[in-house]
Amino acid sequence: MDNYNKLEEPKKKDFYYTLKIRTAILGFILYLILSSNIAFKILNLLFSVLINNFEIINEKNEATFIAKLIMATIIAIILFLF
Repeated sequence: MDNYNKLEEPKKKDFYYTLKIRTAILGFILYLILSSNIAFKILNLLFSVLINNFEIINEKNEATFIAKLIMATIIAIILFLF
């Protein structure tokens, strides 16, 4: 019975390691896609339709703190689901 427990432990470590790599790569790709100005403009359009007079992009077409917070939440939800 001891041999079974010894063999099972390295498999778990490898499994967690591959999950961490997969999550890191997915987070990297999502950040590259969702941190662009076009993504923030689309997010601004969605929020301006849902909530009147709610701007998440300032006059210089830069994302505000709340826009970055919303985008980070979207990335976290996607990573949690996958």
